[in-house]
Amino acid sequence: MAFGSWLRKNAEKYLMEAARDSVAARYPEYCAKPYREKGLVPFLWLNVFVPVYLAVPWRVRRKIILFTSYPGGRRPSWKKFD
Repeated sequence: MAFGSWLRKNAEKYLMEAARDSVAARYPEYCAKPYREKGLVPFLWLNVFVPVYLAVPWRVRRKIILFTSYPGGRRPSWKKFD
């Protein structure tokens, strides 16, 4: 698995967990307590990566996403057909 795929997979997982936590904190009477993995790796993802990711401005995040998704950081453009 390439580094970009691994990063995307883990980022999606832990960002989704953080979103579930915020919804559960807002509506505790409607949400059950979710299962949490224990250990250093989930702790670092949830307590270091997620806050840093959310603190980065969208313009910078977008450039990082484009750079890691496309070679050279250039997104292919659509051709116009008449």
